[in-house]
Amino acid sequence: MRSLAAEVLFGAAGSAMALSPLETFYPPALNQTAYISNSSVGTYGGLYKASTHGPAGGKPYGIYDYCSMPHPRSQEYQEPGPVAEGSVKGKLVYLEYMQRHQRRTPYNILPGGEDQPYHCDDVRTYLYAGPSKESDFQPMPMYAQTYQDPTNPFNTGVNGTCQFPQITIGGVEDGYQHGKDLWSVYSEKLGLLPKQPNERVWFRSSDSALTQDSAGAVLRGVWPEFKGALPLHQMVTSVDTVNEGYSCDAVSATLSQLQSTDEWNEHITVTKELRKKLGSMFGATSSSWQETFDHFSDNFQARLCNGYRLPCSVSNSSECATHQMAEEVFRAGDWEWNYYWRTNPYVAKYIQVVEGLFIGELIARLKAVQEGKSSLDYSHIFIHDGDLGPILGSLGINALRWPGMASNIAFEVWKTDAKEESLYARVLYSGHPLQTIHGSLDWVPLSQLIDIISPYVPDDITSLCG
Repeated sequence: MRSLAAEVLFGAAGSAMALSPLETFYPPALNQTAYISNSSVGTYGGLYKASTHGPAGGKPYGIYDYCSMPHPRSQEYQEPGPVAEGSVKGKLVYLEYMQRHQRRTPYNILPGGEDQPYHCDDVRTYLYAGPSKESDFQPMPMYAQTYQDPTNPFNTGVNGTCQFPQITIGGVEDGYQHGKDLWSVYSEKLGLLPKQPNERVWFRSSDSALTQDSAGAVLRGVWPEFKGALPLHQMVTSVDTVNEGYSCDAVSATLSQLQSTDEWNEHITVTKELRKKLGSMFGATSSSWQETFDHFSDNFQARLCNGYRLPCSVSNSSECATHQMAEEVFRAGDWEWNYYWRTNPYVAKYIQVVEGLFIGELIARLKAVQEGKSSLDYSHIFIHDGDLGPILGSLGINALRWPGMASNIAFEVWKTDAKEESLYARVLYSGHPLQTIHGSLDWVPLSQLIDIISPYVPDDITSLCG
């Protein structure tokens, strides 16, 4: 049940286009709704498959790989152009690294039921608490084990041993490799990360188990021999500045505005036949399944990224989602993400109300480095696609495909021997210098980077949110 059927082996090899890894991130026609219905596009060189176990990695490494997005690793990593060419001498002095959690089970279960069981008894999600100081006892290590009781009348429509969502064994193994690769670049190659965690490193996550579990796997890869425990900072959920934690009426109001435009309605019209067909097949006719492609994309992606096949109808096993249907779903999802965070007429306000406070926190840390007052060398933050999207939008990314599993943004700050401007920034998105409306962010003055994202920090968020 965990083997991918031959007809759903989504990959760059099946595409008629010869694209470089970097090009797979930036479909030039993504702003147009015709991109969605153009079957010749396929996955635009992207990869949507992984086996149950990891670590996964697209071939060639560096392509858009939804299941396990590329990240900086020593085999491909190159220093910024001026440093590599020797025109300046530079040293990395600060790294702000933020990433989406590793791969997982779906959030959205098909309303008509799932025709495959999900199995998660090969990964343990630990759950226990203990005193912060030495005590007469230490807690019993406990982990969650999902089961189903036959006397429970509330059938979720899914057999198996998973919660939805939860990190999978492939996600854990991916995370460990992710951390090992970061160590090879930012410690062995560039000398920034310490041999053991110290007071100049800092970690944060959302309140989600997905981001917390990912942090444990990734940071173990960074420091495989470390014996202690590390603090993973989180804000109080109701005021969290990531994962839409704080209450803000302007978020839903702005979303309603951008989903009322001619462009949005055009994409709904273009996909009418596909939505109707999938809705009928899987009992997914409610507005939450029909008004965006979030739910279908999530369900299909999670299946393919963990070794499962695309779904068939529970009531009619001959009715199944096809390769071509899934590709159109994924193209529609990419179009929606690009529209949310790059091209809709309300995008500046939308980024402000959703992610502006977090962007302000990022600017504060960068300014501390700029002013020589930073207490940190390395900050690593574990968040969600809904956080990375607006951050990439604020940076002016040329085209935004849905940020896949473990998508990552590395903000590097380099100190040089230049006289007028000594601090330069470099922004890598999933291992590549970010391509933006401001040009490639491979080497820009730190002050310029701060200026680029500063307009997306609201002057008064409480007034903006009403």
